[in-house]
Amino acid sequence: MSNVQSGNQDRLHHWDFSRALYLMLGIPFHAAVIYSLAHEWAVSSPDKSQVLTWFSDFLHTFRMPGFFLLAGFFSIMILDRKGPMTWLKSRLFRLGVPLVSATLLIVPFQIVVQSVAQSVRGTLPWADLSAYTIGQLTQFGEPWISHLWFLWCLIAYCVGLAMLHALVGGTRLRAALDGLVGWVMRNRIASLVGFTALCTATAYVQSVVVAASPYYGNAVINYNAYVLYFCLGVMLFYSPKMQDLLVKPGPKALCVGIVLAVLSVVPYADLLGHTLKVIAGIAGALLIVGYISNLAVKHFNTPNAKVRKLVDASFTIYLFHHPIIIVLATLFLMVNFPPIIEFAIIVVAAGFSSYAIHQLISKSPILMMMVGSNAASGRKLPMAKATG
Repeated sequence: MSNVQSGNQDRLHHWDFSRALYLMLGIPFHAAVIYSLAHEWAVSSPDKSQVLTWFSDFLHTFRMPGFFLLAGFFSIMILDRKGPMTWLKSRLFRLGVPLVSATLLIVPFQIVVQSVAQSVRGTLPWADLSAYTIGQLTQFGEPWISHLWFLWCLIAYCVGLAMLHALVGGTRLRAALDGLVGWVMRNRIASLVGFTALCTATAYVQSVVVAASPYYGNAVINYNAYVLYFCLGVMLFYSPKMQDLLVKPGPKALCVGIVLAVLSVVPYADLLGHTLKVIAGIAGALLIVGYISNLAVKHFNTPNAKVRKLVDASFTIYLFHHPIIIVLATLFLMVNFPPIIEFAIIVVAAGFSSYAIHQLISKSPILMMMVGSNAASGRKLPMAKATG
């Protein structure tokens, strides 16, 4: 893999593909979590599946870490080129417009369907449906954030990155981060001790925050957990050493990553167990993301028209697959198919339906602006020669 310099405007086909993959994995993830034994989703089926519980938990360990790592990479790449103020204005527009549009157009529909689903399932009397739905629509809470949470997080992370870049300067920031990576590689034992101490502190803070407010505490942790990967993405852009390391994991590293990912979702009993869980989660996610990056470099590092279409559609698909899955999950409450069968039907139907919506929307520049096609990458997407 060739190192990426801040002035290089060639297309990064392999990481475009990886970013799109992480967004597309939202379809099987949200379809599986409907049947999870561990989580209550927007619409949860009374028929649970241990296999789909494991599957959704596994996808969750690396899907958004990989997405935010690449979001950090692409963000600093364009920020370095345009400067903090120009870049931030562009990001606020490219992220803010689809956030507002989806919040006004998609989320209310989802809330109505979620309310109906409760009545279909029998947990909400039909006589109370109207009042309950109005209450949900007029009260700000998690349903209003829904699957758009990552846009809220991206906006916050981008504001922080622009402020840091403006205060420190691109040259000094590059030197500091590249120096940090070099120090870590030269002092691996000390770095491991420091990493363990940081994970211990993180586990302790998480326990305190959740104990103080279980609902909002968990929300704060879940919405801010990915800042680590965003920062690693920034470091990845500045450090050729990290770029080389990211694409090294092979099948053996993948197996280790899967084992660590599984351990990261095991319940813990004390601070030591929580610390080990945090360490396993971070290490497992990076190994799996590294393996995916390895495959992307090998197989998706050249222009491909079919992949290009999928990459261009991925953000729109992510926005619209969620309400489609909510509708399908509600309909399946009325029948009694095995969870695996329902899951497979939902994945296929949501995938094709959301892609069809993208095809319709792509005919209108205004609609494409509203749903923010490729907004998550933080850059325009011209076709160019591959850099790998």
